[in-house]
Amino acid sequence: MLAQSMTEQEIADKLGVDRTTISRDVKVLKQMSQQFVYDLAHSDLAYYYKQCLNGIEEAKRKAWLIFDRLNQSSNPGAVKDSLLALKLTVDCNEAQFSLFKEGPAIMQIKRLEERLMHIESRERAQEPRKEI
Repeated sequence: MLAQSMTEQEIADKLGVDRTTISRDVKVLKQMSQQFVYDLAHSDLAYYYKQCLNGIEEAKRKAWLIFDRLNQSSNPGAVKDSLLALKLTVDCNEAQFSLFKEGPAIMQIKRLEERLMHIESRERAQEPRKEI
């Protein structure tokens, strides 16, 4: 329902629960998503990076084979369609890599925000209390 751009209140009304329940569930889902991206960045990023590079290299190799056949083919329409399909493959690999590349930066910003909040809360706790 969130993916359908429903508000927390709309979801709560549809499910017949309190909005705070939905708010709590959304918070947990966000934390799970952040943990997934964090785990991905720390454990699987190198693997996916290599897969993207392999996919791009394979598309380039096939594109050169098609290009070489172009000089021998009498049907340039089929070659054009094949090249467009390969371009889509490269575009998908680039998009996937872009997402993986951004994940660690996003997580770093989140960690910095958490550290800043922790420091600020420690400073507030150490401030002398003013008596009225």
